[in-house]
Amino acid sequence: MCHCPEANPRDGKAGQYPEPEDLPTVARPLDPAPAGSAALAHHAPGDRDLPNQPARGAGSGAAPRDLERPRECAMPAPLLIVLTALLAPDPWADAVVSFQPGTGGAPGYDDPTTALGPPESMTGEDTDTTSVVSPFSPAWRPDEIISLGAGGSIVLAFDQPVENDPTNPWGIDLIVYGNAGFIDTTWPDGTCGGLFGSDGGEIAVSGDGASWHVIPDALADDLWPTLAWQDAGPYDEVPGAVATDPTRAIDPSLSLADVEGDSYEDLVDRYAGAAGGVGIDLASVGLEAVTHVRVSVAVDAWLSAELDAVVDAGPWTSGDLTGDGLVGVDDLLIVIADWGQAGGAADLDGDGEVGVNDLLIVLEAWT
Repeated sequence: MCHCPEANPRDGKAGQYPEPEDLPTVARPLDPAPAGSAALAHHAPGDRDLPNQPARGAGSGAAPRDLERPRECAMPAPLLIVLTALLAPDPWADAVVSFQPGTGGAPGYDDPTTALGPPESMTGEDTDTTSVVSPFSPAWRPDEIISLGAGGSIVLAFDQPVENDPTNPWGIDLIVYGNAGFIDTTWPDGTCGGLFGSDGGEIAVSGDGASWHVIPDALADDLWPTLAWQDAGPYDEVPGAVATDPTRAIDPSLSLADVEGDSYEDLVDRYAGAAGGVGIDLASVGLEAVTHVRVSVAVDAWLSAELDAVVDAGPWTSGDLTGDGLVGVDDLLIVIADWGQAGGAADLDGDGEVGVNDLLIVLEAWT
């Protein structure tokens, strides 16, 4: 049975994280599929409803040498801080190196930049079907995910190497987010009755973008569906106040069988603050660090894998001091108000003093 992006009547972008569309546009080859190619069967957006709910509708001359010596000029400190923050690393994939669309992918789901930045947190904003992104309501719109198609592939790069760090929770170093979801057997309460949209996709990593290592026993579009908020219901129309951490992995010992029949509250407990995704330990391929990630689909595949984001796993501070799920002016003002104080909530880097590093964390996570 073929699956392409679920026909979820939700559209839009939002939420707690900076969006991929704010990043520079990346040139990409979007040649149409070869004529006569066998395409995967698929449902275009709008063809069917989610399985979890009912259907719903100039300059001056040189000065004389005898004049006063010009004053030295320096960049204002706040501007320097902002520029530094803009260049600071974040945990998301930063660039599209290449994209080769396959055949049979959902029409319109061909913008590779949707795979940059963090995983989605809201969908369908500014419509009457706005929803949080949850395990029962995954990201699905063309501006949120990319559909690879049979024979398709995408290569993403990180500005900073993703390192093999045994101190990460469960040793997970990389997390890949697709758009699989749980079937809701008690809609709209959210009871796990299995998995839909598990469409595969081979994951390979590289330290130089040339030599590739395939990750064993891991598929890009698979467990676990994305959970964006710890305190929102499965189909809530407004963001929660407590965001999950997309850099935190889920316990890899958990299986689908463990959660079938779980209520939504039980599932949120299972995620334990994580946002979901497919966890990868670089030790599985014997690499100490990687800079590139490739997701590809076999030419003869019946399913078209979708991709939302690729994230460097491990500790990362969100910068959300107000707890509203966003990082912005209010959070910045808290850091400024507490400047120089010893510790406290605004001491985001935990060095014992509120200062430049904490300000950089907020600016880096700005939404």
